[in-house]
Amino acid sequence: MNLELNNAWAEVSTFTTNDTVNEYHVMIHAKADGTTFQQQLDAVLDAYEQLKSRQLKGATAVLKRYFLSDVANQADDVLLADTSDCAKSIIGQPPLDGSKIALWVYMMTGVSGRQLPSGLYEVSRVASSGQQSDDKPLRHLWNASAHNTAQNSEYQTRLLFNEYVMQLAQEGCTLADNCIRTWLFVNDVDVNYAGVVAARNRVFFTQGLTEDTHYIASTGIGGRAQEAQVMTQMDNYAIAGLHPGQVHHLYAPTHLNRTSDYGVSFERGTTVDYRDRRHIIISGTASINNKGQIEHPKDIVRQAYRMWDNVEALLSEAGSSFDDVAVMIVYLRDIADYNVVRRLYDERFPQKPRVIVHAPVCRSGWLIEMEGMAVKQMDSPDMPSVGPCPASTPFANKTQMKAPPTHHGLEELIYLNLLILHYSRRYAPHGAMLRCRIKQINNTFQCISPFYLLLNTRRRGTAHGSRRYLHQHSGWGQG
Repeated sequence: MNLELNNAWAEVSTFTTNDTVNEYHVMIHAKADGTTFQQQLDAVLDAYEQLKSRQLKGATAVLKRYFLSDVANQADDVLLADTSDCAKSIIGQPPLDGSKIALWVYMMTGVSGRQLPSGLYEVSRVASSGQQSDDKPLRHLWNASAHNTAQNSEYQTRLLFNEYVMQLAQEGCTLADNCIRTWLFVNDVDVNYAGVVAARNRVFFTQGLTEDTHYIASTGIGGRAQEAQVMTQMDNYAIAGLHPGQVHHLYAPTHLNRTSDYGVSFERGTTVDYRDRRHIIISGTASINNKGQIEHPKDIVRQAYRMWDNVEALLSEAGSSFDDVAVMIVYLRDIADYNVVRRLYDERFPQKPRVIVHAPVCRSGWLIEMEGMAVKQMDSPDMPSVGPCPASTPFANKTQMKAPPTHHGLEELIYLNLLILHYSRRYAPHGAMLRCRIKQINNTFQCISPFYLLLNTRRRGTAHGSRRYLHQHSGWGQG
């Protein structure tokens, strides 16, 4: 559905069933008519409010992502103008239609949201009269625009994941068991992506995420945060209360290889099954073959077709097709390719919500990349519904923490101590749990590790020396 609005236009996809939870993906574009950023921002927000009050009445925003042409000068204006309560991602990825702003909104009916003390945004189903909740209720946990200003992209990414692990722990979740999707926006991706990869690989190893278990669906793409010192900004999506067999990963081996074959760690796609629908999450996908090689170098049209073939293979493995795709985000390295790519998408997907932005792909030979989300109607009575009543949530009034995996002793020991050193003030209630785990590892190694001594030193206030010793002797945080 395409809608013309005052000084803006919107593309909307709709998924409805007999359930009370309907889903909408909305892409709102400002009309590129030479107006100021403030005028275009006002037009986009007015269009959103108009949709909420008319065509999408009763729907609640779950995630918003603003694509900005000059994030350093525009992000504050967005934050001042949009005070709504949802996960809010703001990224410097200029829309290529000539406008200064585009907005993607993921919306649902029959849900409510709230900001949790952990910093995550929780989406749960609104209770209805006589509703029977599932034995193991689901909570959808969103996180947006996480960033820090550590010294380089590797250290920034480690700290981002470390903080996210702690946030999940506060909600009784782990990275391996509950995280469904990540986005990593990398400033100057040609220079800084290697550090992001190294950090993610190391953190995933400590969390038991390996090529023998599974990784997480992801997009790693060029994108700038408001502060120039931020080299990596991250968005995340997790689900608390997942049932066995609810999540599966997509591989499409006839078209794609495992990402671990070339030293990175993410899944090509992920499905999450519910009682009446299947969510299909497609990671950032480019023109690659099943040997990890770039297909059709320097040819934007053929790369686009190969990219579509790869996405189609992933969708087919999930029992789906492009007909079920609800939203697309297209990333281009060269802005001069916009007109030809727009024509290709207009011809094949004239009604799909999408945005085409300037964002270099992580390998310089890839001229184009896309990601997406599909929703397919299903009949899976053994699966939970999209989201039950928040009142039945076992973690609503009590913070629970799962211990990190135990099978990478020394790596985990270093990792836990870094968490303590960096977050002991913010996450003080969890300090005793982490110290207990560190003692267990010390006993396993039949020694008193210097890290535990340093931890106790940290508690007495000599953080600087503790952190310096850890960095010198563990290899973590170098540079």
